[in-house]
Amino acid sequence: MTTCWCGSTEFLPFSDEYAECCNCGTLVLLVGMPPAKLIVEDDDTDFYGKAYWLDHQSDDFGYPDIYKRARADLTERNLYWLKVLLKYRLPGAKILELGCSHGSFVALMRLAGYDASGVEMSPWVVEFGKKTFGVPIFQGPVENLDIPAGSLDVIALMDVLEHLPDPVATMAHCLKLLKPDGLLLIQTPQFKQGMNYRQLVETQGVFLQQLKSDEHLYLFTDSSATRLFQQLGAEHIRFEPAIFGHYDMFFAVSRVPLPSDTADTGYAALETKPQARMALALLDIYSRETAATAQLMADKAHLIALLESSEADRAARLRVIEAQGNENVNLAAKWEASEAARANVATQLEASEADRAARLKVIEARGNENDSLAAKWKASEVARVNVGTQLEASEAARVDVGTQLKASEAARAELDANWWVRVGRKLGIVSPKRG
Repeated sequence: MTTCWCGSTEFLPFSDEYAECCNCGTLVLLVGMPPAKLIVEDDDTDFYGKAYWLDHQSDDFGYPDIYKRARADLTERNLYWLKVLLKYRLPGAKILELGCSHGSFVALMRLAGYDASGVEMSPWVVEFGKKTFGVPIFQGPVENLDIPAGSLDVIALMDVLEHLPDPVATMAHCLKLLKPDGLLLIQTPQFKQGMNYRQLVETQGVFLQQLKSDEHLYLFTDSSATRLFQQLGAEHIRFEPAIFGHYDMFFAVSRVPLPSDTADTGYAALETKPQARMALALLDIYSRETAATAQLMADKAHLIALLESSEADRAARLRVIEAQGNENVNLAAKWEASEAARANVATQLEASEADRAARLKVIEARGNENDSLAAKWKASEVARVNVGTQLEASEAARVDVGTQLKASEAARAELDANWWVRVGRKLGIVSPKRG
């Protein structure tokens, strides 16, 4: 059964390999690592042996190997840790770094005037650190070292707390090794309550890099880390800005109130020893580099803001252009439609003109025909008048002829009568005329 460092066995699911403790909020590896796995007896086969530093870091995580880190860590992180250390303890303090790796931070602390040494699990790494930086490094675990209780001013654990199978027991032992006002200086990944594994995967969140199921056993929140040390009697904790603040936390913890900022005093102490001046010069360079980097980041942020503003303006202008383009397309479509309508009207006009011309021709033809008909009508009217005149003349002649005919008929009748009388007379039928 999986058990959290706080003793709880109740968890909320997080991923296939991790669960969130319902009691303290720590992210816990479901398949824990036995303490014996920390021990390196065979550098060629044990987990934290030689291969961990030469192959595992680079092959599995893409990190630089120990040779490259022995050089890069000095400027990338060691100077920052020294700068913070000077706030809490002046040079001359006795310091032990657990998990000191290649020993570069131990070397820098010694350069600054601290009585510093380191602890590592692999015999190969211990010898590498001694040879590379000429510093004292012991093979751990720390519980097996012959260190008097209450003899240390500071114990530093940089990226170590998350590897411990029993952080309660190891931290309790470290607190025993400290002087009453001693302190722990710790850097460790920070799990933030509310993190969602699916969202981390979808967004490729940087905290995914800390889900190392073969070595990161406990990933603390700031509150669960505070709870751990308060449970051990170290109730005073102060969080410092972490170098890799997007996934780490960095803090000092002590059984007594932590001192106020003594960085100026610490820097002044470096000026008192010739060798420490080299460390001071490195810190000055680091400060200038940090300021320059901050300025570059500010300039970058400003340029990004300008770029975003420019992009927003460009996008707005593009939308206007697109709108105008759409309007132009609409106008072009309307123009094409109007052109089509105009062409249609022109066609209709041409057809109308042709029809009008045809009708005009018909009208002209009809006009000519009407003129001809009018002429004919006039001629017929003249003829009709002539005929009327002739008819009147004919009627007059007819009347005259009738009159003449009547007179002729009367004359003829008279003649006929006279003829019959004469015949009768001749025949003796009619008596002779008497006189």
